[in-house]
Amino acid sequence: MKPGKRDSQKQKTHANLLESALKLMGEEKGLGDLSLREVTGKAGIVPAAFYRHFKSMEELGLNLVEECSNRIQMIVGDARVKGAYRSALQLTIGFFFDYVTNNRSLFRFIARERTGGNRKIREGIREAMHMIAVELAKDMRMPKSISKVDTLFASELIVSICFQMASDYLDLEEDAHLEMRKLKVKTMKQVRLVFIGTIRGRKHKHR
Repeated sequence: MKPGKRDSQKQKTHANLLESALKLMGEEKGLGDLSLREVTGKAGIVPAAFYRHFKSMEELGLNLVEECSNRIQMIVGDARVKGAYRSALQLTIGFFFDYVTNNRSLFRFIARERTGGNRKIREGIREAMHMIAVELAKDMRMPKSISKVDTLFASELIVSICFQMASDYLDLEEDAHLEMRKLKVKTMKQVRLVFIGTIRGRKHKHR
């Protein structure tokens, strides 16, 4: 097999292992409930071949977290290109929930592992959320009196709100469109309150 085809096949198998793990976890199982043999069986490869892609199931989980983080950072960047600060945030939240809708299994995994399961994966999720917040902070046009530290703090709070709302969003039936819209509006209102609270808090501090 030529090097190009070999690399392409390796990437395909790598992605297949990630997708197989997500399918096996579904709505109920955590990563710790899966065995390597189950995942490779679902992916259609022998167990020994797993180690050509991941050192462990833990590393597979961290790859899922990284995939989610990278995509959301791209969403934030795309929204920035398409609109100024206020509309960019609205676009970001809209695109974020679209991504959640199209990647339910991945966000189920994030929601479960964020509060339980493997310590390194929990740490990976916290780091991923921080990196998303750093990217989002670039869109937050705060008054000059608001420090970069406070801006990042507000951004981290917004990311935390969105991830929590994503968990609530996934608990809705897939055809509950009205409830989904209400939840998106609620998310935007909470985001606005973060802005208001940050600005007012700064003004109060300097009285």
